[in-house]
Amino acid sequence: MNLPVFPSLPGLAWSIKRSAERNTIKHDALSGKNVRIANWTYPKYHYELPFNVLRSASAYQEWQTLEGFYNSVSGAAGLWAYDDPNDDTAADQGFGEGDGATTNFQLVRAFGGQAAPVFLVNGTPTIMIGGTPTAAFSISAYGVVTFSTPPAASALLTWSGNYYMPCQFDDDTLEVENFMSQLARVKSLKFSTVKLP
Repeated sequence: MNLPVFPSLPGLAWSIKRSAERNTIKHDALSGKNVRIANWTYPKYHYELPFNVLRSASAYQEWQTLEGFYNSVSGAAGLWAYDDPNDDTAADQGFGEGDGATTNFQLVRAFGGQAAPVFLVNGTPTIMIGGTPTAAFSISAYGVVTFSTPPAASALLTWSGNYYMPCQFDDDTLEVENFMSQLARVKSLKFSTVKLP
């Protein structure tokens, strides 16, 4: 899927926040028994980025770049790709096992032992069947690998490459503080990951 990629801006400051959200049904019976049911198979991530300095002089135009990106995706309405530097690489990541009949497999990545689907591939990944690289595949807009012929039964499927997080801004307001001539800051830019079909 060809989505606009969040720009890399030098004014990004600390601290950068990322929180994992789960969705659980909680029921406490009159007897005192607790029932917990997880609705989601993997978490939704929320990000909060501060930008201490965004230069607006014609040589830099960082303020204009950020605001232009925000407006180009229509604020909270549009979908875009974010490169999380702490969660953007898969190395020999297993994503399935051949059965001799199935040709479609969803790419996944593991972070801290938790596997989740990879919807947005960044670049061309290396796909391996039983440890042997193959080029006989295509990748859908949502990270589904389709092999030309079904991988053999018990053949481990692995991939290496980079990926983006599909995101949307949380708010329809981008607050930029112009604190000095041609210098601005954004104290809190909030956005969240989105589950794709």
